[in-house]
This record gives sequence, C-alpha cells and structure tokens, in this order.
Amino acid sequence: MSKWQELVGSENVPVKEKTWLSRRRKKAGIYREQKEGEYIGVALSGGGIRSATFNLGLLQAMNRSGFLKYVDYLSTVSGGGYIGSCLTWLKIVGRDIFPFGNSRKDYSGTGGKVLAWLRCHGQYLTPGDGLTVWALIAACITGVAVNLLIVIPVFLALFYWLTINSISCTPIFTGVVISLNKGLALPDGFFLIFCLSLVSFFAYLVITLAYVVSTRCRKFCHEVVQRWFRVWMGIWLMIAVIALIVGTIPIAHNSIREFVGSDWLKATLSSISLSGLISFGAGLIGRTEQNETRGVRSLLMGIGLSLIVYGIFLYMYQLVIELSCSTAASYLIYAGMGISLFLAIFADINHVSMHRFYRNRLREAYMPYDFSPNGGDTGKASMQRINATARDADYCYLSTIQQAETDTPYHIINTNLQTVGSGNPKLKRRGGENFVLSPYYCGSDNTDWLETERYAGGETDLATAMAISGAAVDPNTYATRSRPLSFLMTLFNVRLGYWARNPKVKDKCYKPLRAPAWYYYIFREMLGVGLNENCHQVHLSDGGHFENLAVYELIRRRCRLIVASDAGCDPAFSFSDLAKLIELVRVDFGAELSLCTDLLQPAEATGISKLPYAIGTIKYINGEEGSFIYVKSTLVKELSEDIYGYKRKDGSFPDQTTNDQFFDEQQFEAYRELGFSIGMMLFGDEPMTEEGLQSMPAVLRARQAERS
Repeated sequence: MSKWQELVGSENVPVKEKTWLSRRRKKAGIYREQKEGEYIGVALSGGGIRSATFNLGLLQAMNRSGFLKYVDYLSTVSGGGYIGSCLTWLKIVGRDIFPFGNSRKDYSGTGGKVLAWLRCHGQYLTPGDGLTVWALIAACITGVAVNLLIVIPVFLALFYWLTINSISCTPIFTGVVISLNKGLALPDGFFLIFCLSLVSFFAYLVITLAYVVSTRCRKFCHEVVQRWFRVWMGIWLMIAVIALIVGTIPIAHNSIREFVGSDWLKATLSSISLSGLISFGAGLIGRTEQNETRGVRSLLMGIGLSLIVYGIFLYMYQLVIELSCSTAASYLIYAGMGISLFLAIFADINHVSMHRFYRNRLREAYMPYDFSPNGGDTGKASMQRINATARDADYCYLSTIQQAETDTPYHIINTNLQTVGSGNPKLKRRGGENFVLSPYYCGSDNTDWLETERYAGGETDLATAMAISGAAVDPNTYATRSRPLSFLMTLFNVRLGYWARNPKVKDKCYKPLRAPAWYYYIFREMLGVGLNENCHQVHLSDGGHFENLAVYELIRRRCRLIVASDAGCDPAFSFSDLAKLIELVRVDFGAELSLCTDLLQPAEATGISKLPYAIGTIKYINGEEGSFIYVKSTLVKELSEDIYGYKRKDGSFPDQTTNDQFFDEQQFEAYRELGFSIGMMLFGDEPMTEEGLQSMPAVLRARQAERS
C-alpha cells in the first residue's frame, strides 16, 4: 500500500484535507456536508505573468458570480501560482475579504488598491525604487561570478595536477610509462586518462567478443544474460569515449598551436566555442515554445553545445599551461581553491542563484502588505488595517496557513521533481514527477508524503513554494535535457530550481535544509547524476515541466467538477498541454478525460473563436463521472474594444511569448479584462445557487451544441 493510500484510506481525499474543506465551506456559508467525490476544483495553468494576469480576471468573474465560494481546491502551477498565492495570502491577512474586487464600485476600496498594486508591478523583476534593470543585471552577474569562482578553480586545479604530476611509483613502472608515452608526449596525468580510455575500450571489446561467442550456447541466450552484456558494453564504451576526449586535450591543444602558431592560439581556441555558438543558434532558428527541437536542428544544437564545452576545456588547459610556466603557479592555484572552498562552504546554493532574486520579486509583487502603489500615508494605513508586515509575508509558512481558518480553497502548489537519474524506467523517461507543496502535505508518489508541519522543519514558506513552482529556467528539464546544455547552464548558474528535503528520508525532514554542500549539488546538476526520488535532497523545478495545467492532483482526488484555465503560450492552438494531461491521467490514474476543442479553434481570417471554453467528461476508474470545463485564453466576439485594440497593436496577443515578463499597464489590462470577460461568459452575472451549480454542466453543453 502506498503512502497516499494510507492517507486517504478507502476514499480519495486525506482526512486533514477533508477537515479543511468542511471548515472552509461553513466559513463560506455552505452548510451541506460534501460527499466523497463531490468536490470542485479550479486549476490555474502555467504561463508566467501572462497566466497570472488572465487568471486574475477569471477569479474576479468567479467571485462576482458566486462560483468561487463553492470551489474546494485551488491547484496552481508556475504563473497560475503567482495569482493563486496572492489570493491565499491576501485572504489570510485581509480577513476573508475577496482582495481583487469584481465591479467598478470596488475601484476606491481594497480591491481597487490591490489591482493598482498588481498593475504597477507588472514588471515585477524590475519594480523600481532602486530595483531597476541594473539590479536585475547585477543579480545575474553575481550568480554567474560566484558559481564560476567556485567551479572553475576545481577544473583548473584538476588540469594543473594532471599536467605537472609525474608518475614516480617504481623505476620500472615509470620507465614503461615514459616509453609508451614517447610518441604521444602527453603529461603523465593525461596519459593515465588516455590509458584508461584504452583499457575501457579493451574491456568493451572483450565483453563484445564474449557476447558473440555466447550466442552459440543456448544457456547464455536468455534475455537477462544478453541484457547484462548490452549494459556493460554501453558503460565501457561510454567511459572509453569520455576518457579519450579528456586524455587527448593536450594533443588537440598542441596540434592547434602548431597549425596556427602561438600568436593566434587563443583566438583559435575562442573560435571553437564561437563556432559551437553559431551552430547552436542555427538549431534554434524556427523553434517556438510549443515545438520540440528535432531532426537537423537537434543535431546542429547538439554539435554546437558540444563544441562550446570542448572549447572551454581547451581554453582552461591553455590557462594551466601559462600558469605552469610561472613559479607562482601553484600559489595561484591554491589561492583559487581557497576562494572556491570559502564560497562553497559559506554560500547557499539556493540563495546565490537567480532563484532567490526571482522569489523575492514575486513575493514583493504578489504578496503585498501595503496596497498603495506609491507607499506614503495610505500605505501605512493599509498596512495597519491588514495587520501584516514584510516579515509576515516573507515567513508565511505553508504549515501555518492551516491555522488561518479562511474561506479560501485548499491551495495545491505543483512543482516538478527531477528524475533524470532515476533507476525507475518510467521516471527516468519522463524526467520528472509531480511534487506537491500544500498546507497539510508535501511530497509525491515516489518520495512518499509527509505532513507539512514536519517537512523541512515546517519552514517551507508560500513565497518560496510559489517561486519553485515557477522555476521555468533550469537544467535537466524536458527542454534542457541535452547533457552539454545542462552542463553549460549549471556552469553559468542559469538555474531557478531549488534543492529541497526529500520527504522519504524521515530522519532528515524535521529540520530545514540550510546550506547544501555546493560542490555536491552543483556537480549533480551539471552531470545529471543523482537526480532521483531516493536522494536525501531532491531538485525541484517548474511544475509545468511535468504537467502545465495543474489538473493532475485534482484528478487524483476525483473531483466532480474541474475548471481548468489554460493561459499557456499556444499560438497554433495545438493544445499540447491538454493532450499531455489526458495521457498522464490515463496512465497514472486510469481516468478517461474527453472533450472536443473544435469551437476553440479561431477562424483563420479573423482570429476569433466561437467559444472560449469547452466542456467534457472525466470517467474515473471506479466508475464515477465528473465534468471538465476547459477555459482557453482566446479572442471571441463581444469583448471590450480595448482588448481588440491591443490585438491590433500586437498580433501575438493573447499568446505573447512567456519570455516577456515585463507587462505595461495596457498589456496587463488587456489580459485581465480578457480573463474577466471570458469568466462572465462562462459563469454569468446572476448569483450562483447550488441548483445552478448542479445544472451548469448541462447548460454549458447545450450552449456548446448551439455553437457547433
């Protein structure tokens, strides 16, 4: 029996979550006890600030219609988590007042102030007040510089040792090595690596020969035996190739120097990486967020990235050669390693990367304690009214949210547990697993589940969870699984992911993860090893790397009605996130999700869709059925003219690239108003009743049939 089955027993929802849902419903004025399988969930997709702003408008419409008070679960991922966390936070500190407003009369009240704050923080990475674009650039440079100061000295020290180290075991052994190395003229250390390559290749040949001979013997023709042969043939061949590339770096370096001369050596070494960069750029041409890199483009990118890495290693070797000519070389190497060790010991890998800057900017924008965009007396009054401070926002722990007793839905924050190094074939192939951070439980199927108050000392805060869920840029994801690319991203600290405690390691979970050993974790990311569900610390990244609609956990809980908002970048309307969700829940939960998206496809001439939503059905494995309402950020008729005006200004709206995380006022309002207008079309303007809630799927199906 899995840990999840232990938590839920014969039902689908853990007891503690049911307690939350029952309490929340009474707080919202709904006194009818919810039966098993009757829960309602809302899922807010990934898509950065585009998704956050569209879903802000959708939440306003849900509240205006009265639908929001019936929502039991709020499941968010990436950008949807920005506004979901904002709702959770402001409900806690705002005494259950809906914080965003839903009509013009809210303009001068709390809702208007919150909207003004969010609108002014559309460029949340550079919010002003000293945090300008220069602060963003400085944060990037700091992360890169610190990581290079830690990692580069390790490679230089290794190359230096391989270059100057002499083999002095016995005169006979030393003589044999010198005679064998006479033609290659490799430094002794590199020659040993070269010899390792030869030995590995010899081992590969021996195993290959043994396999060929064994095929004549029926006893050795079993699949298990042949599999063993194949595995070890691959391992020894891999070691042989890697050792050959590293061991012959001096030969490649000397050959280039003899060909171009010493004066042009550095320029030539740089041109190797430059040519790799050009090849990589050529592979990116024509690639969008929605299509994968395959075929010739994939080959060009792979070759380019490999050349960049090889050029960097050649340049490091050149630097070592220059240092070895100096009498102070060893002192410089020792000094570099001293700086590296100092930083590795005292710097926190989770804070020095861009993750912390990103987390702090998201916290400032979406977890405000001062609603006034300009501060001042109004801001102080607001701060006193909601009885919150910057410290309260910074230390709003998930484990303490359960004590707030608000009418906000139970918030599930979805992240991705990286599993590229897993021994489980399913996890290794997927490269990740859904990892949940929530008020009562944290974990995943293969790490087990742990009570949030016990997980990492109960100190996982809402802002950090929100940032982890939105850590889109990270090595070893489905989009960056290329080994050279992950190596380069890790080397230059281009990473937003987070190292966290593994709930499976119970004895280590009661204390928060303070400062992970930098060398241990950075090289695991760089080489892609040890990224699995069994390590004491697991690496978490954007939940969209696993499932970008945030519906996965709602299907697990067999919700009767699910409203999924898809504000991802999908200009071709390929519905790739929806297709992935359908495949995942069928494989993992035996659930069949079916719906037709024909009415969502925009007309080629106008770009207008017949409907902004589609309704389908969910058939659970136990025979129960649920309704699935899929909302798409698309243009339809009868929208506000400012939305069409912005579309004429920027033809890529409402599918502007997720790389754009700098929204101005017009852009912000176009997405918010689009979400609000679509929400009003879906939920209506009349107060929602329980009878209306029950009949809503049938009404939507009838409306969908009329437009077909």
